[in-house]
Amino acid sequence: MKVKSLILSAALFAAASSGIAAQSLLDLPDLLRRQTSTQDNPVKVEYNIDFHYFTDIRNFDACDEIFMLTNTYNVARFSPSAILRFDQNRNITHRLALGVDLTKNLGVNPTDIASFSETEHDPSLRNSELIKDFFFYYNYRTRAGNGQLDLYAGIFPRTVLGGDYTRAIFADDLRYYDPNFEGITVKYEAPRFKAELTADIVGKRGVDRVGCEMVSTAGAFKVLDWAFLGWSGSYAHTSGNLIYGSDTDVALFNPYLKADFGQKTGMQALSFKAGPIASYQLDYSIAVTDEATGEVISDKAHFPMGVEAVFDVRNWGFGLENTFYYGDNQMVYRSSDYDSISYASTYARTLYSGETFYFTRRGYASWYDRIELYWQPLASGFVNARISAVCHFITPSGEDEDRIGPFIGTQAKATLIFNLDSFRHARENASSGRRQARQERPAQVVPL
Repeated sequence: MKVKSLILSAALFAAASSGIAAQSLLDLPDLLRRQTSTQDNPVKVEYNIDFHYFTDIRNFDACDEIFMLTNTYNVARFSPSAILRFDQNRNITHRLALGVDLTKNLGVNPTDIASFSETEHDPSLRNSELIKDFFFYYNYRTRAGNGQLDLYAGIFPRTVLGGDYTRAIFADDLRYYDPNFEGITVKYEAPRFKAELTADIVGKRGVDRVGCEMVSTAGAFKVLDWAFLGWSGSYAHTSGNLIYGSDTDVALFNPYLKADFGQKTGMQALSFKAGPIASYQLDYSIAVTDEATGEVISDKAHFPMGVEAVFDVRNWGFGLENTFYYGDNQMVYRSSDYDSISYASTYARTLYSGETFYFTRRGYASWYDRIELYWQPLASGFVNARISAVCHFITPSGEDEDRIGPFIGTQAKATLIFNLDSFRHARENASSGRRQARQERPAQVVPL
């Protein structure tokens, strides 16, 4: 009887303890909130949720799929993260973030029967294998004069960038399939000036792995209420791998003048941007022996030149964006002319991160035009939705070449983006603006 009483007492104690533990766990979020909201505690716990869904239906049969493959892409990515924030003082904030990218190529599931393709029968294609990448980074933020200085180091999302980059530098689909940088970004934002610089470690050299580093930059200066002087640029270097050598430099620079009449006309967007695109490209590893003289001939430096203009108009959610480029081939080492003498063409996907349409495939200056009709019902900063139809055109080839163009293909695209961090930072910027208003009248930050 005594044993039964002890067992019963122990059971009642365990039940009560589990009830207390359960209640404590239920109260944990509230306890954390009260703990982190205390003014005497400079350390706060935050979180971010980033969701991205996109559809891209591509049809490039008109150009024999030279520029892009005809295919349909449906991708969903969910990226939650936890952030530890430390406010050193009113002007300096430190953040440490840890998150994960859960990515699913919709419809890519294992087949029931393996016939010709073992990869399509791979059980790892199940939804349990969704983790694409972990990201973790440090963010330092401080007020510098009239502006704000940010530093990001580690693995961090591309969404931290705010520059206006030409598509010759960054292709649209990088944000879907390569959403993170691995390196360092420094940003400065003031009422009339904005600039950023990023060092991205694209690849680490090894037996099979290709070494590649890329530096990109963008910025703009507000000359008038409606006029901006800006730039975007990049420098990439590939070193091949330990078996197949390559030593290639590609640098591209795009200064531009931008006029934005959206606010003056009461429209959602009305802007025109134009400027030259100049690049420097050289593969130091190319050495060809002249059969007649036996002389070793190295590759010469290439200086492709061109000009790009972008027009964008939008109202009531409906818009049109037209991008026009005229000039030389900006992707020299994609050409098959280098297949037998250089490995740069093999590493072209690493070396060139821009849209393949800037590979004009001509020995002379030619043009490329991109027309996008779109509907953007949501554009609130932290949630964006856009549906668009894109048509691509190039200079038609001559009679002595394979007839391609002017029409080369279409894309039907839909995107939905949710980013809680943009919503939280908007409130922070608003509060910092109110603090600044006590000292001087705040000016509007220049958009890029």
